[in-house]
Amino acid sequence: NAAGTIVAQTTSPAAPSDAQLHLVVSEFMYHPSGDPGAEFIELLNISSSTTLDLTGVRFSSGVDFDFTGSAVTSLAPGDRVLVVRNQTAFEAAYGTGLPVAGEFANLTNLNNDGERIKLDDATNSTIKEFTYNDKAPWPEVADGLGPSLVLVNPTANPDPDLAASWRPSALPGGAPGAADAVAFSGDPNADLDRNGVSDLIDHGLADGGEPTLSLTDTTATFEFVRDLAADDVTPQIMISTDLSTWTDGSAVFTPLAPEYLGTGGQRMRFQATRSALPQSRFFVRLRMTLVP
Repeated sequence: NAAGTIVAQTTSPAAPSDAQLHLVVSEFMYHPSGDPGAEFIELLNISSSTTLDLTGVRFSSGVDFDFTGSAVTSLAPGDRVLVVRNQTAFEAAYGTGLPVAGEFANLTNLNNDGERIKLDDATNSTIKEFTYNDKAPWPEVADGLGPSLVLVNPTANPDPDLAASWRPSALPGGAPGAADAVAFSGDPNADLDRNGVSDLIDHGLADGGEPTLSLTDTTATFEFVRDLAADDVTPQIMISTDLSTWTDGSAVFTPLAPEYLGTGGQRMRFQATRSALPQSRFFVRLRMTLVP
């Protein structure tokens, strides 16, 4: 009521549709570096056993598109489907034979400045709803500089409304219709840039990517190059004064804007003021943690 007191309450049973459970927006290109008609949105069925009926599934905000009667009306486990702004422009950029369901309807397109995307199921219930942006903390490099936005670890069904759930595609243009992630396959106890596996930070070595710490009178800058496709690892900066006890360095090292290398790598930079660091000798290391 007007006083904010609950007068009556009803709890309905949770009964999400298959689409709500298993369908995610896995990648989208909102600002291509070339023809704007090459925009696309990719959906992924993250189920390992359920084929999704896409009849009645539709985009109701951002772009207009209804899968009913489209070229793709069902999605097998692990499969992807694309909706594009202009199929001729899309195929000129990415080739033919990709799983395109159709074109955005009613002359709609993805806003280069960011907007709300909403995907509904056949009962008009929300499957996914999020608002992307072309400014930090969203990856700014996706705003016309080449890469698409890729959902990190999509099978975990992360919240798409969080900027941290998205990364630039490993290569310019993205990988519509396919995954560009690389699963870790090396020795987790080995030296990360000498284990012979290009799935953590080895990728950046050709670009001068070995972790480095540079000092000035006022700042300390730590940087390394990571493989963008390594979705299943999380980097962490750690600090020690004795090489025995290590603490999380995120409290003193602030992330700077990353540099997209366009070769599958991204140079990560973190900076701290000298006054915030131990005044005696100190050590910095990079720790990579496998995502469960």
